[in-house]
Amino acid sequence: MMVRMRKKVKTTLKETYGRRQALTRFVCSLWSIPIPLSNTRGPKEDTTTLSGRSVPVSMENIRCQKLLLFGLEGSGTSTLFKQMKFIYGNEPTEDEVQNIKLLIQSSMYRYLGILLEGRERFEEEALKEKRTSSLQILNHSRGEIRTDESKLCIFSLNPRLKQFSDWLLHIIASGDLSTYFPAAAREYSPLVDEIWKDPAIQETYKRRSELHSLPDTAKYFLDQVIKISSNDYEPSEEDILYAEGVTPNNGLAFIEFSFDDHSAKSNVYDEDTECQLPLNRYQLIRVSSKGPHDSDKWMDMFEDVTAVVFSVALSDYDEIWSLGHGPPQNKMLVNRDLFESLVRHRCFKNVTFVLVLNKYDVFEDKIRKVPLVVCEWFKEFRPLKTRHYNQSLANYAYHYVAHKFKELYSSITGRKLFVWPSIARERSSVDEAFRYVGEVVKWEVEKDRICSMGDENSDNSFYSTE
Repeated sequence: MMVRMRKKVKTTLKETYGRRQALTRFVCSLWSIPIPLSNTRGPKEDTTTLSGRSVPVSMENIRCQKLLLFGLEGSGTSTLFKQMKFIYGNEPTEDEVQNIKLLIQSSMYRYLGILLEGRERFEEEALKEKRTSSLQILNHSRGEIRTDESKLCIFSLNPRLKQFSDWLLHIIASGDLSTYFPAAAREYSPLVDEIWKDPAIQETYKRRSELHSLPDTAKYFLDQVIKISSNDYEPSEEDILYAEGVTPNNGLAFIEFSFDDHSAKSNVYDEDTECQLPLNRYQLIRVSSKGPHDSDKWMDMFEDVTAVVFSVALSDYDEIWSLGHGPPQNKMLVNRDLFESLVRHRCFKNVTFVLVLNKYDVFEDKIRKVPLVVCEWFKEFRPLKTRHYNQSLANYAYHYVAHKFKELYSSITGRKLFVWPSIARERSSVDEAFRYVGEVVKWEVEKDRICSMGDENSDNSFYSTE
C-alpha cells in the first residue's frame, strides 16, 4: 500500500510541479517581475558534509525547514529519529556503541522487573478468583479445600525463581538497579533466561497490553539475554534501532539533513531524481511526551517550526495508559488528546501538521485478533466484509483511524491534515514517510508564496485528504 502511495505522490508531483512552473511564469509575466530559475542550487565545491556528500557553497540559497517530531511515549518517535540518523547522519562512535551496550544490558532487567511486577498483580487476582470459586464449591459440597492448591495458579513461580523475583523487585524499588546492572549482567543471565522462559512469565507476557511501561521491544532483547550479557557482545544496527534511551526521553534531540545526503552505511536512495525540487535542508527535532500536561512546558520553544510531524502508534487502540495520577485510559484516546492540545496551541496556529500512523506491521497483525471497536473513539467502525476481508481489514482500519484524526483536525483548524502510514523498523518506510513530509512542506511553502503574489485560487488538490 505504501509503495502505491509513494508512486502516486511522485506522479502527481511531476504534474503539479509542471503546472506550478507554468503558473509561476504567468504570474511573473503579469506582474512584470523576473522569472526565477528552475534550479536554484548554487555552485558546488569540494567541501563535504559529515555524510560525505558535496554541499553548495551558497548556503544562503538553502532554506532550513524545522520539523518537530512529536509523539506520546511508545509511539515510535525514537525509532523514527534513529532511522533518519542511520540514513542521513553518521555512524555511532566506539564510545557511543559502548554506552548503548551498557544501556541495553541494564534495560533487560528493567523489562524483567515490569513483567515480574505484573506477574504478582495477575497472580493475586487469579488466586482471589480461585478462592472465591472454591468457597462457592465448598458451600455446595461441604467438602474440604486443599490449602496448597489454593495458593498456586498459572502465574505462580517456583520458590527459587520467586526468591530472585523478590530480590530484583526490591533493588528496583529502592533505586539501586544501576548499582548491580549491567556490571552483574553476565553472572545473572542464565537465571534471567530461565525466568523469562518460565510459563508464569510467558502467561504474563500474553497480557502485555495491560503493562503500559513494557515496550514492544522487550521480547527482542530478553530472547537474547545470554548473548547480550556476554562481555564480547557488540550491539548490531538492529539492536541500536530497537534500544530505548539512545535518544533522550526527557530532552531534545535533533539532526540536520538534506534528502541529497546519505550515510555511508545507508542503502536507501531516491530512485527518481528527475523530479527533484531545489535543495532544502531540514532540522528534525525529536521530543517525547508523557501526555498533554507534560508538553505545555516546552511548546513555546518551537514557535518557528515549519511543520509538526505527529507520530501515533496504530497498535495503541487496545493499550492501557496510566501515569499514576488519575484513572488508567485507553492509550489511543491519550494520543488523541495530546494531538488536540498541540493543534489548539497558539504556537502552532498556522503550522502544517503531518500525522504519521506508525507501527502498521504490528497493527496489521493485531487487528485480526482484537477488534478496533474496543477503543471507544472507533466504536462506529463497521468494515465491509468481502472475500478478501482478512487481507484488507488492516487497510480499512488504517483509513478509518486516519479519517477520525482528519475529522478532528478539520473541526479545529478548518484545514486538511496530511497522513502517511509507517513501519518505523523498516528503513525504506521511514525514508518514504519523511520524503512525503518534505513534499508537503515544499508544497505548503510554494502555495503560500504564490498566494502572497496574488493567486488565491491555486490548485491544492494534490494533498487532498478527502
